[in-house]
Amino acid sequence: MQKNIFFLKREENGKIIKNFSSTLLSMIFLIWLFVLYVNFVTYKGNFEGIRTLYVKMDGGTGTVLKVNNKYLKKKIVIKNSKNLSYGFYLIKYEIKNIKEKSGFITLNGKILGYKESKLNSIRKYISDIFDELFITENNLYAFSKTAVLGEKSYMSKDMNDKFKYTGLAHLTVISGTHISLVIMGIIKILDKINAGYKMKYILALTVLTFYCTVIGMSSGILRAYIMGAIMILARILFEQEDSKKSLLISAIIIVVLNPYSIFDISVQLSYAAVIAIIFVYPVFEKVFKEKYFDKIQDGIWKDTVKLLFLSLSVQIVSTPLFLYYFDKLPLFSFLLNIIGVPLGTVLIEFLFGTVFLNILKLSIFNSILIIFLKIIYNAFEGFIYIGSKLPFLQTEISIKVNIYFVIIYYMLLLIILFSMRDRCRSYINAIDCKVF
Repeated sequence: MQKNIFFLKREENGKIIKNFSSTLLSMIFLIWLFVLYVNFVTYKGNFEGIRTLYVKMDGGTGTVLKVNNKYLKKKIVIKNSKNLSYGFYLIKYEIKNIKEKSGFITLNGKILGYKESKLNSIRKYISDIFDELFITENNLYAFSKTAVLGEKSYMSKDMNDKFKYTGLAHLTVISGTHISLVIMGIIKILDKINAGYKMKYILALTVLTFYCTVIGMSSGILRAYIMGAIMILARILFEQEDSKKSLLISAIIIVVLNPYSIFDISVQLSYAAVIAIIFVYPVFEKVFKEKYFDKIQDGIWKDTVKLLFLSLSVQIVSTPLFLYYFDKLPLFSFLLNIIGVPLGTVLIEFLFGTVFLNILKLSIFNSILIIFLKIIYNAFEGFIYIGSKLPFLQTEISIKVNIYFVIIYYMLLLIILFSMRDRCRSYINAIDCKVF
């Protein structure tokens, strides 16, 4: 009997070792393939003479996305010497000299010729709507172009700094919030005209795809688009929505399309926020469910407390990135999200609605919409101004944080989360606690 047990255990251990070995070999093979792929899609030439650049123009500068259809290791910009409007261009560029500072490369030269994206005309059409409605309202005009079209050049440095200090800068970057508003807006409209279940989601996916293509599929926008599209497809196919899988799929697609996007600060912050929402916040919610949430009646107060914990979760996960890249330590800025996020979301929703009505040539509502938008924006701007005067929302640090600190921080955070999850299981039914 003991002999049989020995052989069974030996056979079981052999299977484990075999499975581990095959998994390890598969991982090594995939990493090798990825390294080959990165080497193939990376531009390795010099920056001399005439080159073909794929550029995103925004204001006085353009960000070079590709050189000779190859991706770049570092961020490269050129001057918008032709005063080209916001959009994407294929440019024939004669490089005269280069300047490198703080990891950024500036190419000085001459635009010999260019071909603009066909979608630039659609972007310009929407931009003209804002020109007509808000050209005299400087800050509202700048915010509308930034929040709906992603044109950041209109935001003043002072206003941009206020958004960053108050922890509300994510509202000026097209993200999951904007994608959700587009999806919900289209579905609500189609519900009003009694569109079929599948049809409304198919149309919502079509509009979402068109919108994201028009504003430009940057890595951050692509992440939000993929997750939104997977959610819509799950509903069309009557499948269960799985935000964790969609997050992983979006990461794989983005890295394959542009391997260097993982070094993009905006992409890292975007994924940090989503990871906090999907993995960290549910742990907090389960741990404090009996202690806080269950004692609060359903309504605005409970939603406010949940938003507070959600904002805190995002800040906890994002903190090492702020320390590493900006030498800033966020302290109490998450508190302003309680008012700033709902107010900003309503404002963005009204802006999308205004664009939609003007596309449909229903400009008869413009005078009423402008009044509402001015009121909401003035309240929003006033809140940001007051918030920018509050101390200790975030503070600058004199010590330079290195990458090892970031790694250790996330390792400790992971240990704490697992510890909290185990504590959660000791108080609440294990089935309700499956957040991982």
